[in-house]
Amino acid sequence: MEFYHFTEFAWPHLPPDDEFTSARLNLPSSVYDPKKGADLYNMCLDQYVLADELGLNCMVNEHHQTSTCLNPSGVVPLSILARQTRNARILILGNPAANLADPIRCAEEMAMIDNISYGRLDCGFVRGVPYELFASNCNPTETAERLWESIDLIQKAWTTKDGPFNYEGKW
Repeated sequence: MEFYHFTEFAWPHLPPDDEFTSARLNLPSSVYDPKKGADLYNMCLDQYVLADELGLNCMVNEHHQTSTCLNPSGVVPLSILARQTRNARILILGNPAANLADPIRCAEEMAMIDNISYGRLDCGFVRGVPYELFASNCNPTETAERLWESIDLIQKAWTTKDGPFNYEGKW
């Protein structure tokens, strides 16, 4: 059994509930304070480093348009953790492959992070959540097909050893 430390970098400084109808969809960026944000990011990253020192693994995800997760890119904290931790497995569970514009870039970034961490990266790809699809201009009825095509392409990029390859997909 494996144990993981996880935080979503949730914004703790929300206005009263009656001021906005949703912390995910219509919260203005004016609610964000850069100094408090920097403190939050650094506190969460320090917690991951402590988790590594205590023998826990680290799990990261990403979300968009929400105050409940201020991590719009798994690549950023993964890169930091690859360098600042020594023993923890580093898991991204929530890499939204269905709304990736360029799955090859994702494959390259994950491979680089895995290399920096000396092989400690584990990747989990997801379809994404409905409220995030509109910002990525994805048709919700096509995300399952896009997810599987992205995963196929990413796996091919990771496993092809004999030079460039051809891939002709729908997306």
